[in-house]
Amino acid sequence: MFAPSSFQILLTLLMTVALLGLIVYRRYFAQPSANKTPAEAKFDSLTARMGFNNDVVLHVAASLANASDNRLAQAIVSEASKNQVPIKTVSEFKTHTGYGLTGVVDGRIIALGSHTLMNELGIKTQIDHEQISQNIAPNIAILYVSINSYWAGIITVFDEQTHSF
Repeated sequence: MFAPSSFQILLTLLMTVALLGLIVYRRYFAQPSANKTPAEAKFDSLTARMGFNNDVVLHVAASLANASDNRLAQAIVSEASKNQVPIKTVSEFKTHTGYGLTGVVDGRIIALGSHTLMNELGIKTQIDHEQISQNIAPNIAILYVSINSYWAGIITVFDEQTHSF
């Protein structure tokens, strides 16, 4: 059997004390900056369903999102602006708290939000949401986009704070 030397025991003890000291310091003494603003949500990806165009899906999603001050919505608006995708006025705008947004853009009924919102609206996404949720990073929000009650695509947004509208 291997017997630890005095040096190894001392080294282990010092590392343990240092780690405990760091934990105590962070817990009781380190104060978060009062001026620190939370990081903004970041657009991650857009996948349009076959038969739909990425630019069209981003256009209608951003147009709808532009009427909301939600962090996830603003990440979509920012991406559309960055890619010079036009943002139009939305009518009949409605926020479904915790689920998403609905409204009319260019005469088309648009929904943007969670899988639950799509189910409540009777929109078939034809994918296994549970499987996708398990295989994606924890800070990624999965947002579904529908156009005239047809599932048009998925937008993912990275956000450390929230994953819903």
